[in-house]
Amino acid sequence: LTLKIISIVLIATLITYYIVNYWKTQRIRQLASKLPGHNGLSLLSSIYILFITKRKDYVSTILSYVMEDFPMTKIWFLNKLLIITKDADFIQKVFNSHKTYDKPKEFYQGFLVEKGLIVMSGAEHKRHRKILNKAFSSKMLELLPEIFDEKSKKILNLMEDRVDCAEFELTDYIGAYSFEAFGKSNYNYEVDYYQSEIFRAYEGYCSLMIDTLPFLLVGFPRKFLNLMKLGKSLIEVEKKFDRFFDEVCNTNDKALNRVVNTVVDLLLDPSNKFDEQEIKEELIMTLLGAFETTTRTISTALMMLGMHKDVQQKGVNEIDEIYSQDDNQEFTIDFLQKFTYLELILKETMRLFAVAPIVARETSEEVNINGFLLPKNSTILISIHAMHRDKKYWGSDADKFKPERFEDGMSNPLAWAPFTGGSRICIGYRYAMMSMKIFLINFLRKYQVDCSSKLKDVETEMTFTLNFLNGYHVSITRK
Repeated sequence: LTLKIISIVLIATLITYYIVNYWKTQRIRQLASKLPGHNGLSLLSSIYILFITKRKDYVSTILSYVMEDFPMTKIWFLNKLLIITKDADFIQKVFNSHKTYDKPKEFYQGFLVEKGLIVMSGAEHKRHRKILNKAFSSKMLELLPEIFDEKSKKILNLMEDRVDCAEFELTDYIGAYSFEAFGKSNYNYEVDYYQSEIFRAYEGYCSLMIDTLPFLLVGFPRKFLNLMKLGKSLIEVEKKFDRFFDEVCNTNDKALNRVVNTVVDLLLDPSNKFDEQEIKEELIMTLLGAFETTTRTISTALMMLGMHKDVQQKGVNEIDEIYSQDDNQEFTIDFLQKFTYLELILKETMRLFAVAPIVARETSEEVNINGFLLPKNSTILISIHAMHRDKKYWGSDADKFKPERFEDGMSNPLAWAPFTGGSRICIGYRYAMMSMKIFLINFLRKYQVDCSSKLKDVETEMTFTLNFLNGYHVSITRK
């Protein structure tokens, strides 16, 4: 298929979709007219955003139309009503309402899966979550510190080659830690991040998630997408995932008599009745969630410590004081709770740079929130990023890195939600905090970190996750 023919088909599909669906949205438009915000983007503006705007600029471009109308506003995108908010009280009511429990299918189609916990809705989501919750129970978490300690020390030893050298890309190392730790703790599988083809597959998957989104949003059938170069690339990535997860499942099939509830144990347990597609897609989605959260947050935290030497020193002082009582203390859940300032560092990192800058919910029926009657089948875009930097909640220095702001208590505790909230709060948030804290403790016992960048100069791109446009670069010296 030539690019010209594809363009014509896409535009024709878009126009047809727009016209056919316009008359179906009369009730929605009636209620939406009473909400603050724009009447809508033109058809040409929608086409521009979908097919011309750079993928990394999707979120910021849409938000640029409505920033002046915050804390809550609306915007029409094609025939879809988007309600965008950064108001903490409004957001928590959305998180806690059963009428806004589900996620909009079209918004998460870019994940290229249908049955993963992150993208599922309704009764099936609740069934999956109830089962997979067992993998992140307190009993299971007690087994993890040893794994995190082992894997973090392995990666920190590999970083020895970077001591007293120029700045380097952190995610090359933190990604390996995140992946190998998750593989052992939740797949019961030892994998070498640098040798496995899953590393390349994952990188390709993340890129394709963004590139396929505009086609999927306008209803472009996946089978036609497969005829394009983009679709063929996706097929190759999926083959690599299949080979890796087949190996994971085959390895664990031989050990199903163990009384352990890791993610892969639960997925392969016949009594839980997961089909083959559910197993594969849950493996992909749990990996995606764990990898992105821990890799981005640890890398960002180390950059922040490199920029703010006073904060780094306070963190080191806390670690030294705690270990002065027992230099060989092993990690346990109770022991980790002693590192209170380190937790503040992580919280402040996630406040400024939440891994999920935007999350979405869909109204299953008309719902009244804070005096606004929201139409059925409208999408609520929750700007975690904007809420986390709102001076109303965080003061005039909201754009600065200041872990101490959490010591005195927040003006509104609801304004911090890096793991979202309500009954769909991130299933692995305690896993993530433990993993990140152990890595930082071991890092700061071994190295000092420096970063030549300044906080004000950091540029980010917001897609499915928040990334630093120019990477995560630091230099290290031995402590």
